[in-house]
Amino acid sequence: MLRYVLDREWVIAGGVLRVPKGAETIGHYWADRPYNVYHWRVGGRTLAYYCNIVTDTQIGPQLVGYRDLVVDVLILPSGEATVLDEDELPDDLAPPLRLIIAKAREALLVNPLRMIREIERDSAAYAR
Repeated sequence: MLRYVLDREWVIAGGVLRVPKGAETIGHYWADRPYNVYHWRVGGRTLAYYCNIVTDTQIGPQLVGYRDLVVDVLILPSGEATVLDEDELPDDLAPPLRLIIAKAREALLVNPLRMIREIERDSAAYAR
């Protein structure tokens, strides 16, 4: 996990969500999952979970890197989820990458409340 504070406002999905300057972000990364999650909080209150669908995640003492596969999933604290940027995928995207995206979407959309519980628990432990 990595923590940082936003130095500017972020407008997500054409204004569906505004993450203000000064919001805390706790980034959750896994080498064995096809996504990462940015947990956005203001004053300890969760605004949203922004999930990047990724591959080739590398985690080291000085570096966290991954290949962003364009598609993102925005999950609100209620569990409501919105898939973003699918329209930006190229028509000739390789089938193995399409499969990674499909599996990640499924993992995030089938039970978002389970993912929320995990992120909330881990963020709280990290913030202590």
